[in-house]
Order: sequence, then structure tokens, then C-alpha cells
Amino acid sequence: MESNKKAHSAVNIPRTQRSDVESSSIAESTVVESSSWEKSRQWIRTIGAEEYGIERVPESQRVKQSPWSLFIAFFSFNCCTTALALGYLGPALFGLGWWDSFLCLLFFNLIGAVFPAIVSAFGHRTGLRTLILPRFSFGWWPTKVVILLNIFTQMGWAIVNALSGGDILFVVGGGKLPKAVCVVLIGAVSIIIALFGYDYIHAYQRYAWVVMLSCFAILAGFGGSHFENIPMGSGSQETASVLAFGTAIIGCEVAWVPCVADYSVYMDEQTNNWAVVACSYGGLFLSQFLLEALGAALGTLISSPDERFRRAYDSFGMGGLIEETFAERGAGVRGLGTFVQIVLSFSTAAVGVVSMYSIGLSFQMMTEKAVRVPRFVFTLVGGVVFLVCAVAGRDHLESVMTNFANVCAYYIVPLTTVLLAEHYLWRKKFTYNVADWNDKERLPVGISAAVSFTLGTLVGFLCMSQVWWVGPIAAAVGGSPTGMDISWMLAPVVTLAVYLPGRYWELRKWKR
Repeated sequence: MESNKKAHSAVNIPRTQRSDVESSSIAESTVVESSSWEKSRQWIRTIGAEEYGIERVPESQRVKQSPWSLFIAFFSFNCCTTALALGYLGPALFGLGWWDSFLCLLFFNLIGAVFPAIVSAFGHRTGLRTLILPRFSFGWWPTKVVILLNIFTQMGWAIVNALSGGDILFVVGGGKLPKAVCVVLIGAVSIIIALFGYDYIHAYQRYAWVVMLSCFAILAGFGGSHFENIPMGSGSQETASVLAFGTAIIGCEVAWVPCVADYSVYMDEQTNNWAVVACSYGGLFLSQFLLEALGAALGTLISSPDERFRRAYDSFGMGGLIEETFAERGAGVRGLGTFVQIVLSFSTAAVGVVSMYSIGLSFQMMTEKAVRVPRFVFTLVGGVVFLVCAVAGRDHLESVMTNFANVCAYYIVPLTTVLLAEHYLWRKKFTYNVADWNDKERLPVGISAAVSFTLGTLVGFLCMSQVWWVGPIAAAVGGSPTGMDISWMLAPVVTLAVYLPGRYWELRKWKR
């Protein structure tokens, strides 16, 4: 990465509050204790991988990264069969028609993409990784709970990504290539790219989306004549299905909140905030909406009068439906279809990289000693664990997909509520004393954040209405036998109502 040698500039923080740490490498100021650490850093530089972990990226290390790169990165991250798989759950799992699935995807993605887009601006303005930021509201110890939840969540999404790609690769191999091998192949690509870090991830995403989007366009072209216009439902059951599907969509968007700022920490801090937010929003919304809409159209094939689609779905799931769209069109088309399927199967590596990268950073945040271990070591260890879990769950894509998309909404929405309330009410214009990021004595105590987050998450679970559990509040609303999922609407209200008075009290008592 080309180094930007500009003068040390401000991050809207009083100069008197800054530490000399910011003028040198944070790693050197906190963990230079052994020759083995220095040797590992030298080796990382030699292979061209990212040297920094969770240390704050000082202004002297920033580059002229364009906000447009965030649009490309987030569009490319989501340009994969994982988004396709979420969209097809509308008709396949929630029993929705084409137009109600389409409107759900449009409406809930428009809302859900707002929150990670706003958080994306925190990276270049502070130079801090996303999950370091909760320390300025949750404090030192409660933040560790958030980090632990993120490790499990990212592990779950990594599994979802590997399974959605593995399902397609399994079909391409005619069932002869074991599904476990398919999952391992998909997962290994994600791990390798994530090991090298920031530069390599941006470089990969810069070009990958072109190939992926072309293949999705081919799939849409050949599948268009087969897609069914399933009529829209009505009544309380339709409302319940819309809200349940909407929660999954919201969950998929807000799942980006714990890691979205990681991809702008090397960006010049003077970059326009609105440009960063707008580009991030565009990339997140367009990619998920377009691909999920195609997935919903693909899901309508389950109701096709042509029985071969039902047989393909029963035998191979979503991968079977994709293959059948190219069937009965001649050898040339089937050959093209095979190529498209192979490319699409590996498309999930683009977003799998995000999970592996985030896991490596999250492990470093758990203890002070963990910072001494290079990030890529944790990425590698997390990758091995993820592959083992993915192989074990290789036959349960729909179940794993919905569970993790929903869990994200139930705890990340309260988390985001706390982060944004803290920012807009007490740290306007990014008045964070970033030098305190690793000083537990100068960070907030975190009582108000911990209590409001816990209550908000609890309310979210009580308001959930999903296949695996219906909360008592959801069951009491709307008169539907499956209840009404209002978790993402009520949870932030409860979180905010508890956090605001609690934070005022905390500031008066501890002044931090």
C-alpha cells in the first residue's frame, strides 16, 4: 500500500487530549517486547500481507482511498449465492408470492442498509476497527460480550456462505464429489484471501463482482421463462410471514454493522463523511436487493407446474433449481450452465472473507495479550474451526441461514441503537479521544449500555416469530397462529428508553 506522507492532522479531537502513541506505530508502543514479535511482523511485510491488527491506524499510514472503493467492496461482498439463498426463502420457507417477496426485499433492505452505512464512516474518522468503537459506550468488560457474540455470528455466516456455495458445487459434480469436499473448497478460498488482509481483500473485490454479476445475469436470462408469478397472500398469516421474512432481511443487512468500518480505516480521515456513507449504502442495498430478488424468483420454481423443478429441489435444494434452469436447452447451454454454476459456487468466497477477517480481529480484542499474536494466526485458527462446523452442518442450509440471519437482528439492532445514540448525543462531530481505545481506566464504565443492550435483546427474542420459536409477545399480537415478529421495531425503542437516562446518570457519576 502506498503510504500517504501528509502532516499529522486532526480527528476533531482537542490536541491536548492526544497521546504520543498516535505519532508512531501502535503495535510498537504496546507490544514490542520480544524479537519473535518483530520477526513475525517482518515476515508479514515480506509476504505483502496486512501488518496491523486492531491497533489504531495513525494518520501517517492513511492513503487516498476513494469512497467509491467502498461501493465496489460492499457490492462485491454481497454479489454471491448467499444473497440468492436469502431471497429464495421468501417463497420456499415463508410461503410468500413473487410480488410480496419483492416488496419485502425492497422495503426492508432500504431500511436495513441505513445502519451499517452510517457506521462505515467511523472507520476513516477514527482509524479504529468497528468493534473497538463499542468501548466508548459499553466500556472495557461489557464490550467483550459483544465481541464474543460477533465471533459466533461471523462463524455462523461463514458456515452459511460455505454451505450455499457448496450446495451448487455438489450439484455440478452430479453428487459424485462429496458435499464435505465442496464445502471445504469454498471455505478454503475465503480463508486464504482473509489471511493476507486489507489490501488483498479490496483488490479481490475490485474485480470479482464483474464476473459474478455477469453469471447472475445469465442465470436470470435463462431462468426468466420458467419463473412463476405466485399470487400475493392476504390476512393475518400473510402479515406474519412478511414480518418474519422482513426480520431475516433486516438481520442480513445489520449483520454488517460489527465489521463495516474495518474497510475504511486506512482511508484519509478528511474524506467526506456523506460520500463514505452514500457509497457504502449504495453498495450494500443494491447488491442485496438485486440478488435477493433473483433468489425470490428462483424460489417460485418450487411451485412450477413442471415437476422436474420440484424433483430437483427435493433432491438438491437451491442448487438443483439453478441447474434445471439450463436443462433441456441443448449441450451448449448446459455447458454454459455448468460454467456459471461453478463460478457462482465460489462467489460466496467474496463474503466469506469478511467473516474470516472479522474473526481474526475479534480474537485480538478479547485480551490485551492477544494483540501480541498476529491477526492472521487467529484468522487461520478460526478458519479451521469454521470448516469443521460447516462440514458438520452441510445438509442444513435453510435452517442455518434463517437462524443466523434472525439472531443478527435480535442482538445487533440493540447494539447499533446504543452506538448511534452515544455518537449523536454525546460524541457529535466524532469527538472521541481515540488515544483511550485501549485504556480501560479512561473508557466508560458501561453499565447503561450493558443493561439497555441486554433488555433490548431480550425484548427482541420475546417478540420473535420464527420457525424454531415464537415469543410470547409475538404470539399475542395480530391473531396469527404463528404470531407477529415485531422484534426489530420494539427492541430499539426499549434499548433507547433505558440507555438515555442510564447514560446521563453514568456521566454524572464517573465523568466518562
